[in-house]
Amino acid sequence: MIRLHAFGDTAITFPLLGALRARWPSLRLEVVTDVRSEDLFAANRGVDVVHAYDTRRTKWPKAASVLGIAMTIRRRGVPAVLDLQRNRWSRLLTRLVVPRAWAAFDRHAPRTALTRYLDAAEKLGLGRLDPLLAPCANEELLREARALLERAGGDPSRPLVCLNPAGGWETRQWPLLRYSELGRRLAEEGCQLMTLSSAPVPPRFLALREALRGLLLDFSGKTSPGVALALVSLASLIVSDDSGLMHLAWVQGVPTVALFGASRSAWSRPEGPGSTGFYSEDLVCGACMQPACARVDIHCLTRVSVEDVLARCRPLLLPPNPRMKTGET
Repeated sequence: MIRLHAFGDTAITFPLLGALRARWPSLRLEVVTDVRSEDLFAANRGVDVVHAYDTRRTKWPKAASVLGIAMTIRRRGVPAVLDLQRNRWSRLLTRLVVPRAWAAFDRHAPRTALTRYLDAAEKLGLGRLDPLLAPCANEELLREARALLERAGGDPSRPLVCLNPAGGWETRQWPLLRYSELGRRLAEEGCQLMTLSSAPVPPRFLALREALRGLLLDFSGKTSPGVALALVSLASLIVSDDSGLMHLAWVQGVPTVALFGASRSAWSRPEGPGSTGFYSEDLVCGACMQPACARVDIHCLTRVSVEDVLARCRPLLLPPNPRMKTGET
């Protein structure tokens, strides 16, 4: 399988990988990706081998990397290639590998990424697969995640809610004051709160840490992608801007409340029975995919109140995740 970059799109492959492993337990599954996604794929217990190269390099060094990976794979023989990137480099790699069969996903159809991935697998001749929304971090990472929670004072008797104000653009950022108020309200209702992000820690996470001082298990800047995958799988709920961590949550079956703003939900909304969201396609200017708001007021997000989000959270707040303390995988 080829998926070269984009953290969220990488995560969305996981339900497909789980479905493949569930149908063919003896499958040998090799993934080709960018070095920035290497740790995330390596953390998935369903992946056998990860081949990675730096897609940011210039043309000829990149071509040399692709050739080297292709020759490594080709020596063993490859029955099939599933191209979930579909750019010129993934097409070149597919040709160099010389598989007996291959298929690529539709990059532009107005359907979710997961649906398009499953369609590509069906085109490859694998039949229709049921996506597996289940925890997928390996056991070593789960032990590390549980130890982190224990050292931070996590209480396994309380639901763990991840707050994730990680929208990359202003038009994808629910107001931080509302995240703070939501956190206080959830804490009053018996939840414990958690945040995690990559380093360097984004300013919105630093501000949320200050606002919720004493209420927050803060792992911002302290985890690898693999540990983040394991940590978020232990949550009972995530409330999140459109971001990669949101995708790490719902693909593992964690109930998810998504705040999309300018994002196009037809492409990347969270899926599954525990997922819901606030989207903007009902507005004339909705899903604009622009980093700056033409209206100035970012109405697609500012119209969503704390009460609106709480009303979505409460039905999804399951009892504390038993995997926090039992070691169940």
